Amino acid sequence: MSDEIDAFRRRVETARDEVAALRSRGLQSHGEPGPADEETGERWNRGNVLGHVAEMVPFWTAQLRAVVEDGRTDIGRDEVGFVQRRQGIDSGGQAGPEDLLSRVDAGLEGLLALLSGLRAEDLDRRLTLHAPRVPARDLDVRAALEDLLVGHVEAHLQQFRELV
Repeated sequence: MSDEIDAFRRRVETARDEVAALRSRGLQSHGEPGPADEETGERWNRGNVLGHVAEMVPFWTAQLRAVVEDGRTDIGRDEVGFVQRRQGIDSGGQAGPEDLLSRVDAGLEGLLALLSGLRAEDLDRRLTLHAPRVPARDLDVRAALEDLLVGHVEAHLQQFRELV
């Protein structure tokens, strides 16, 4: 395993440890929504954050697995994918904190499994990220791991901490 992949693994393990600590403290409620997101105007509570992370980690992990294992070069969310994203966010408002934390943990385990199977040369694989209403973006697996998964998880855990 390369140093870069190992660094990604350590960051995901740190996130997983933070989720385990949240579970051990036994969250009782989702709390109040935080400030509006500058881009979307959405206001999320802790449940919304966890619902989003629980949905997006398996989604993007599967997308990158298809790049690495199947040679796919195009990834992203179509309109159906955005509906699924929204459902993940909204599901966080109805699901209990323990269920959400379990789903987040399972997603992080799946991401760790993906990282365990990566080779250094996989990080340089090129792909194109597609999304409705925005131009396609070319990047490599390294940037996708940072932007769509590892860094994305860290940003939402920070958002969660600010809501607690």
